[in-house]
Amino acid sequence: MKRRRRFLDYYRQFEELSPEEVARSYRERSEASRSAALAVVHPLDLSSTGWHEPPHAEIVNAATFALRRSLNAYPDPTAEPARRALAEHHGLPAERIVLGHGAGELLAAALTAALRDGGEAILPWPTWPPLAALIARAGGTPVPVPLNGDAIDLPALDAAVRTGTRAIVLASPNDPTGLALGQDELAAFLRGLPERVLVVVDEALADFLPAPATALPLLAVHPRLVVVRSLSKAHALAGARLGWAAGGEGTGELLATLAPSGAVGAPAQAALLAALEVGDRVLPLRRQAVADARVRLAALLEGSPVSFPAGGVTNFAWLRAEGHDSRALAAHLAGANIAVTPGAPYNDEHGVRAALRGPEAVDRLGAALASL
Repeated sequence: MKRRRRFLDYYRQFEELSPEEVARSYRERSEASRSAALAVVHPLDLSSTGWHEPPHAEIVNAATFALRRSLNAYPDPTAEPARRALAEHHGLPAERIVLGHGAGELLAAALTAALRDGGEAILPWPTWPPLAALIARAGGTPVPVPLNGDAIDLPALDAAVRTGTRAIVLASPNDPTGLALGQDELAAFLRGLPERVLVVVDEALADFLPAPATALPLLAVHPRLVVVRSLSKAHALAGARLGWAAGGEGTGELLATLAPSGAVGAPAQAALLAALEVGDRVLPLRRQAVADARVRLAALLEGSPVSFPAGGVTNFAWLRAEGHDSRALAAHLAGANIAVTPGAPYNDEHGVRAALRGPEAVDRLGAALASL
């Protein structure tokens, strides 16, 4: 009864009103509601480097089918079909390819093997923040070498090699700058290194590069080179925890230690095979989307104190603002409900890293930065 009375009371207020007045009342309430909704600024998380869209449907279907078919069975520990497919796709020997649970795990295993007796590992800085911790956890001593501007300084890395150097770790494209090493300059750098030094190139972001720019062809001529790849980024498979590594002729013993003890799951292996099938259709579109986003952001920031390295290829930008440190820049964006990665993990007081998640997100980021 109470509910019915409230219902009748609500409509009784309109008894003395004309239809025009009732319509106007509804319009005013609707406009007030719409204005309130527009005033809400939803959070925008630009702190992750994962791709902002789902994987290709064929990859999802392949992984789902494998999950339904083999959930009660142990996965193939050899991952032979996946390794052979990678070998054929990249022109590499299948016996020197290893699958793992993401690039990070493979990097950790490679460093553990290289530094089991201690020694130094050289790395450019800033770079992917966990690398220094992985070196220390493996028992080695990280030796950071500052970038030359925003680029990896290969001559400085070469000058840092000493008797105790056991490994050099490079990320190309580099996080956070988004810049990649040229194949020719990397080849020249490798030729000058002592044979005892293992070089590990983290190419987790390399699918944003044109295929010839990768370090994979150098495996044929540099026996102590290991290249680590990931499907978490451009293929949008971060949740699958899937990566792979390939090595030169002198890395056979090391590669044998990289394979995870529990094998890579069947859905992840199926996802990899499907990713190789659709890669020629998917990756060029995503590379172009990233290139367009970087051009779009640069145009929005023209005339502002904010800039990022030209020539980057990744789905994130390393932003710096003249007269503003990293903390102030991150705080300004937080005021616009935009989350970014501050410079602290990179020991950099000036930059923040922001993901480029499509035109709308880029426009919102650019507008917030332009108002700095």
